[in-house]
Formats: sequence, C-alpha cells, structure tokens
Amino acid sequence: MQEWIRKSLHGRHLQDLCHSNVDNKASNEWLRRGELFPETEGFLMAIQDQVIETRNYQRYIMKLPNLQTDNCRRCNSSSETIQHITGACKAIVQTDYKYRHDQVANIIHQSIAQKYKLLEHPPITYYKYSPETILTDRTVHYNRPDITLVDKINKTAIIIDIAIPNTHNLQKTIAEKLSKYLELKEEITRMWKLNKVTMVPIVLSTTGVIPLQLASSLRSLDLPDYTYAALQKATILNTCRIVRKFLQASQDSSQTHA
Repeated sequence: MQEWIRKSLHGRHLQDLCHSNVDNKASNEWLRRGELFPETEGFLMAIQDQVIETRNYQRYIMKLPNLQTDNCRRCNSSSETIQHITGACKAIVQTDYKYRHDQVANIIHQSIAQKYKLLEHPPITYYKYSPETILTDRTVHYNRPDITLVDKINKTAIIIDIAIPNTHNLQKTIAEKLSKYLELKEEITRMWKLNKVTMVPIVLSTTGVIPLQLASSLRSLDLPDYTYAALQKATILNTCRIVRKFLQASQDSSQTHA
C-alpha cells in the first residue's frame, strides 16, 4: 500500500480515497460486489491508475518521438489526460457526459417515483426523464435543477441537482451545487408560498468515488442507503463507455488519415 501510494501517477487514486471527504468503503463497493464483467473491471482499474494511452500518456510516459502535441484530439483546448477524457472535454459535454448524467438522474427519479407510488408499473430499466423548466416571475440564472419534488400538503419542496465531476473536483462541485441555487430557493418559496425549500446535491465522481455527502443526501430524500451502489455502477459503466468510444474514435480517425 505504501509503495502504491508513493507512485506519483498510479498512486493518485489511492490518495484520493484517503481524503477526509471521501467514503472509502462505499467508493470500493463496486469492486466488492463483483457485478461487472472482468474486462470492464480491469478497464476501470486502468483508468483509475491512469495507464490509458491518452496523448498525454503517450508523450510523457511512453515518450513517443513523433507525437508533436498532447492536446486533446476532440476539442484541442487542453492536454489529453484521462481526467480530461472522463470529465472535462468540451466536445462531448452535451452528448456522452449528458447521457451519463441522465442515467444517474433516472435512478434517483425512479426511486422517488416508486417511493411515492407515482408509477403503477415500475420499469425494470431506467427510463428517459426530462425535467420541466421552472417558470419564475423574474430571471433567475440557475432555474433548471434536475428534479424538483414538491409536497403540496406540507408546503415543502426539494431541489435535486446531480453532477459527476472528476474526483479532484468532488468537494468543489458539492459546494457549488449548494450555493448556486440559493436564489432559486428564495424565488420558489415566494412563488409557491412554501414553508421550506431544501437543496439536495447528488454528486459522485467519474470513477465511482463516493463523497461522504452522498449518504446524507440520500437520507434527506428518504431513499435507502444502498441506492449509491446503483448510482456508482451506472456511472462506472458510462465512464468506461466514454473512454472506449473516445479512444476508438481517435483510432478510426488516425487510420482514415493514414
């Protein structure tokens, strides 16, 4: 363990798990459960250990002589690291990242719908969900959270917003989620004459690292603690899909040019 954590590249994931805001046991639940295909499990470990052949890896680790730049082959705006591919490439924000985000949102929505018996025949697989835009009297910059749950009897509401950042951005993302909806909370409280509006962030990392905050978020929604395992699995599968698709597209492009 000590040898592993001392490695400047491969030890970064282990260092991430040691942070005070990370639930170490939950972060490794996907591995303990053993539900993934072996090749998927191994591929995610390679992503965590950062031994994927990105341009950055080829240039600085493999030291390929003919590689002129390590800029991303898709957006060309940043160094093509594995973190860039999993959560920071501008070229796939509205496609691959959005799809991964929506899969996690579907799990939360389905769980809430089942809890309140809003679904007569709960589907086995996740279904598509598009939240309706919240109409406010005046312009509010952040006015479209992922899910809004309103209790008309008790006059309360819960704003649920979901994010899947890279691991090093976990705590920053949670803080941003809590702060950016303050104005919307006030507007909803006034418009709908509610007694209380709560903001609940659902955040886990692209590689399935679970922050301590997630457990309290699920409890505030009165969802089972084990819900995080489904969120984690969906995230991991989609991250592996994103990286495979990115690398395959790059290979196909190189072969075409050749």
